[in-house]
Amino acid sequence: MAVDSRAWARALFEDRELIGDESRYMSHSALDEAIKAAEISFVNNWASLDALVVRCVNGSRQQPISTHVGVTQGLLGDRWAAGKAEIGQQLSMMNLDVAAAIANGQSIALFGDNIFTRLNLNEDFLEVGAVLRIGSSLTKVSETRHVPCDRFRDRFGVASFERTAKQPRLRGVYLTVLEGGTIALGDPIRRA
Repeated sequence: MAVDSRAWARALFEDRELIGDESRYMSHSALDEAIKAAEISFVNNWASLDALVVRCVNGSRQQPISTHVGVTQGLLGDRWAAGKAEIGQQLSMMNLDVAAAIANGQSIALFGDNIFTRLNLNEDFLEVGAVLRIGSSLTKVSETRHVPCDRFRDRFGVASFERTAKQPRLRGVYLTVLEGGTIALGDPIRRA
């Protein structure tokens, strides 16, 4: 990709509002081209944890360098434990380069995802039930589909919403935490 997605992902969001920039929304054809370019970067063996985002209960976002994940709390400090807290959805993971393509210059913090990686998340490579080691934690790809919501449409536009609704793995995957542990930027993500 033309943009260094790791540097983009690590730019701090700070205390801005979680509002999409309509001037950054892409047409269907522009989005198709951007996603096609992003797919070239997919990694089919092990990849690394490239970015972390904690969705705080107060609505703000944090981007830690390392944190803890747990079976009952999900990502430390994330609103998951204070919200729906459904087992099977403790963590959400998205491909970094697909996120950068969809964001089109907007912040990574606008996504509702916790973990970003270059790992190929397509179902033909990463099936439901696949067990992944991330840092010292152990996770499993959930059967719950990670589909876009209204906030996703409002932040990234109709084309992004429709494309990720048709191809949910572009939106990413949910992970079930099997064993808690510490995760940090640069940690390998690989099959256990």
